[in-house]
Amino acid sequence: MRAVADTRIWVCALLLSGCGGDVIPKPRGYFRIDLPRKEYIAYRSECFSAEVPLTTRLIPRYMEGQRCWGDLDYGPYRAQVHLTYRTVEGDLGQLIQDAHDFKSKHESKAVRIRSERILNDSVQVYGTFFEVEGNVASPLVFYLTDSTSNFLYGSLYFRTRPNANSLAPITDQIRKNMRHFARTLH
Repeated sequence: MRAVADTRIWVCALLLSGCGGDVIPKPRGYFRIDLPRKEYIAYRSECFSAEVPLTTRLIPRYMEGQRCWGDLDYGPYRAQVHLTYRTVEGDLGQLIQDAHDFKSKHESKAVRIRSERILNDSVQVYGTFFEVEGNVASPLVFYLTDSTSNFLYGSLYFRTRPNANSLAPITDQIRKNMRHFARTLH
């Protein structure tokens, strides 16, 4: 009986001696994400052509009455850029307003929304990129048009719960890829 009591005393003493000094909380960590090299290949459809990242694949989406819709899939990163193409039929103002309205739906969760104008006069491609910062459903929304007959709308989605900090490297990479896409769009 005395041996059990002595053992308990030693265990308590050992546990208490291990406690000391200031407690320092460890910062939250995230997995390291290795991003692929920036390599692009030409993509051509009946509606538009552009350079897309080599590590992605464009998955067509077929909707009744719509053509040239697709998802630029980033496979292992569980991310997709939804691309929606429309022919402008005198409704360019409404299409642009719809893009701004969609961006506005994120304002309640967004920390900040930055917009960047796209002006590529040499191939007549114009539009706006909206970088939505914070834990939002779509951290990138954009539209590109030739102002007369073609309108392309895009939005980035992750197939996971939004966490801007852990997704930041991938989001930044996709934003750069989409800027390249816009520069090469015809």
